Amino acid sequence: MKSHSFGIPLVATLALSLAVAQATASAGTASPPRGVSPSKANLYVPDRSSQWKCLDGSKTIPFNAVNDDYCDCPDGSDEPGTSACGTGHFHCANVGHVASDIKSSRVNDGVCDPECCDGSDEYNGAIHCPNVCDEVGAEAGLERERVRAIEAEGSRLRKVYIEHGQNTKLQWTEDLFGLRERTTTVKKEATKAKEQLDLANEELDKFLEGSKATREAERRAQLKPYLEQQTQRLIRVKESKAFLEKALQDLKENYNKNYHDLAVKNTVSGFDELMGTGTVGDQEVEETEETVAATEEYQPPTADQALEGEQSPDRQFSALQDESYSIQREIGRLHDLLVGMKHEYNTEYNDEAVLKAIQIADDFEVEWDTSLNEFKGELPIDIPVEDSDDGPEAEKFKAVADEKQSAFDSASEEQRVVEEKIRDIEKKQRVDFGPDGTFVRMMDECFEFKDIEYTYSLCMFGSANQKSHSTTFLGKFSNWVGDDYNTQMYTGGTKCWNGPDRSVKLIMTCGTVNEIVSVAEPEKCEYVFKMQTPAVCAVLDDAVSNEEERSSEESVPPTSNVEPEVEVKKRDEL
Repeated sequence: MKSHSFGIPLVATLALSLAVAQATASAGTASPPRGVSPSKANLYVPDRSSQWKCLDGSKTIPFNAVNDDYCDCPDGSDEPGTSACGTGHFHCANVGHVASDIKSSRVNDGVCDPECCDGSDEYNGAIHCPNVCDEVGAEAGLERERVRAIEAEGSRLRKVYIEHGQNTKLQWTEDLFGLRERTTTVKKEATKAKEQLDLANEELDKFLEGSKATREAERRAQLKPYLEQQTQRLIRVKESKAFLEKALQDLKENYNKNYHDLAVKNTVSGFDELMGTGTVGDQEVEETEETVAATEEYQPPTADQALEGEQSPDRQFSALQDESYSIQREIGRLHDLLVGMKHEYNTEYNDEAVLKAIQIADDFEVEWDTSLNEFKGELPIDIPVEDSDDGPEAEKFKAVADEKQSAFDSASEEQRVVEEKIRDIEKKQRVDFGPDGTFVRMMDECFEFKDIEYTYSLCMFGSANQKSHSTTFLGKFSNWVGDDYNTQMYTGGTKCWNGPDRSVKLIMTCGTVNEIVSVAEPEKCEYVFKMQTPAVCAVLDDAVSNEEERSSEESVPPTSNVEPEVEVKKRDEL
């Protein structure tokens, strides 16, 4: 709080006040007492008895007691020009700038208040406050002209936005009408193209069905040697699997259980798990018929037998190959059990059943590639590609089917595009772009704001994000706030840790360019974006705009005490 500093005694102040009052009375002027605004001068007029009533009507005092540096009225209205009451207001005329009122407690407090650029609040001489109203008024005038220029240009651009929005909305309506008419046509074209395609495919299938037996017979003859070769490989893997299973079964039945060799026991347990058998306590689980059958030799069908099936030869070959690969994986697991035991068993026990199993593993490893789970030197069998040449007649049917397929694809794509355009326009028509369509111009435009750590982005009527090392979703457009169409909400952003879903409040003020000027986070994960845009500038009449333009060109500093009608905050105040 400011401290009061009185430079002249109270008696001198009283004498000065009396002198002023007497001079005023004798001159018969209507000048109001010090600190009273000219607009309130009529409230400070004595009655015929030189008496004056406090503005709250509570007391009547001599008029010469006004500004006598003593607070007579409970509402402080008798001391507008002194700090005696401190509850009233002192009027600074500020000729050359804008008049203003300050609290009467700041009168003669030894501080030059900027609101009183004429220095009239410090009249007791304790401090000299120069009259800088001409300079301040000139600066304020330039600022007002700058603001007027922004408003005029913003108004012009806003009108462009409105015209664009209205024209665009009319175009949407026209386009939608045309697209809906076009939809009927493209649906008929797509339906007709589908019927012709189905007919062409039926003709092709009918022809191919007639030549199917011949083609399959030729293919069977072509694949017979490959089927025989793959069948022999299947026989080999079946026999190898049975061989390893028998070796492990013999180990299980004959190893010396008194040795308590953990590696051997783990191998046996692993074998039981693979075969689906095991023990409960000391009692061995009875082997199922399937387990016994698995250890017996298996003879797959011969190539001739395979070719007698209903499957195509290509499918038969794939089935034989898949079965071989599956059994090879099982062989790999069985062999891994024996190899694992070989590296970990207790050599001091000299168990014959264990040594026999290890010898079998060593012998098998000569021909088996452990890393690939396949026999060494055995390359995959690649069958020849089926000849697709069905002759000139078939090619004719195929050419017709391809042509109809292409026509149907084109018709379907055109129908999809038309329907997608209709959905897109209908979606845009549901968006509230303001009563005059101003914000159509800004639809889908994106803006960025960079601070020290983050880059913030916002796409109008789309979504908002925060970017650093990664991107955080702050929300998508949900609604307007209020009826002035200058504030939007973007909600449903990524949930804060131990907090709410992120959201953005976009506040727009008048400007000549579209730009985000500040980003703040007043509450946890609730962001406030401030933006300047012509879209919220007031639409001025052409006459007003021309007058303001002329005023701006003249750049005459104001001398009036009238407050400016419009206040525009600077960017650093936003």
